[in-house]
Amino acid sequence: MLMKILLQSKTTLDYVRCGGGWTWKRGRARVFGSGLEAAMFCFNHHIGKMQIVGVFRDLAKNFNVPVTDSRGS
Repeated sequence: MLMKILLQSKTTLDYVRCGGGWTWKRGRARVFGSGLEAAMFCFNHHIGKMQIVGVFRDLAKNFNVPVTDSRGS
């Protein structure tokens, strides 16, 4: 796999875990098929203050993209 797409809480730095819940271990985090899938997960589960994390073998290529819920309260 060239890149893994994960979801991370910007507040706790925990990752969304496979099967539900949270984990601080990157290796136990749920891997999403795309950034859009990860963003829709946040939207559908009403989760805010998250970031999409792109993880590569070459750590210099890793990136974070904030996920913002623009629906308001």
